[in-house]
Amino acid sequence: MIKDLKALWAHRELLSTITRREIVSRYKQTFFGLGWSLMQPILQTVVYTIAFSLVLRTASAEGIPYPAFVFANLTLWTYFSATTINAMNSLRANTGLITKVAFPREIIPLASILSGLFDFLVSFLVLLTLNAFYGFYPNVKFLYIPAILLVEILFIVDLALILSVLNVVRRDLTYVVSFLITLYMFLTPVFFSISALPASLQNFYFLNPMGAIIDAFKNVVFYNYEPKWYSLLFSLSLLIVLFFLSYKIFKRAEKTFADVL
Repeated sequence: MIKDLKALWAHRELLSTITRREIVSRYKQTFFGLGWSLMQPILQTVVYTIAFSLVLRTASAEGIPYPAFVFANLTLWTYFSATTINAMNSLRANTGLITKVAFPREIIPLASILSGLFDFLVSFLVLLTLNAFYGFYPNVKFLYIPAILLVEILFIVDLALILSVLNVVRRDLTYVVSFLITLYMFLTPVFFSISALPASLQNFYFLNPMGAIIDAFKNVVFYNYEPKWYSLLFSLSLLIVLFFLSYKIFKRAEKTFADVL
C-alpha cells in the first residue's frame, strides 16, 4: 500500500488537472451555471420547511430556525450523496482515459470527490449568508470545519473505491445505490432533530458516521461548541480501517478495468 500511495503522490499534478477539468466541464455550456450546485439543497430546504415548519408546525429545531437547520444539514448531505454517485460512475465516464494512459486509476474517483468540494464551498457561502440573516455568525470554532470535512471525505473515498469497482461490472448499481443513499438520509436525521428520536436510539445515532459528522458541523456552526470528539474519533477509526480494505480491493481490481470497460 505504501508503494501505491507513493505512486499516487507522484501523480498529484494529474489529479489536480483532472479535478479542474471536472469542475469546468460540469458547468460549461449550462444555462444556470453555478446555480445547479445550489438547486437541490435550496429546493429541498423549501420543501422540508413547508412540510415540517408550516404544516407540522415545527418552528425550530434544537433552537435553530428550521430553514437554517435544514440547509446546514443538506450542505453536508448533498456533498456526500452527489459526490458518492459521481465517484462511483467516474471510471465508466473516463473509459477512454483508462484504456489509453497508464496512471493510478484511483485518481479518477478521487478527482470526482475533490471537484465536489467546489459545490460544497458554494453552498457553504450561501449557508453563511442565510445564517447571518438569522443572527448566526462565524466563530472561532469554524477552525474545526476542515477536520469535520476530512472525516466526511474519507467516508466518501471508502465508498467510492468499492462502489466504482462494482459499478464497472454491474452498470445498474447506480440505481440501487441511489435508493440506498435516500434511505440512509432518512436514517440520518437530516431534516429533523435528533431529539425527535426515542431516547433509547439517540446514543446509537453517533455510531452513524454521517450522524456524527452532521452533529459536529451543527455544534460548530450554530452553537460555537466543540464537536463531540468521541463520536468523530470513533467514526474516523472505523473509516481508516475501511480505507485499508477498500483501497486493497480497488488496487486488486485495477488491472482488469481496461479489459472490462
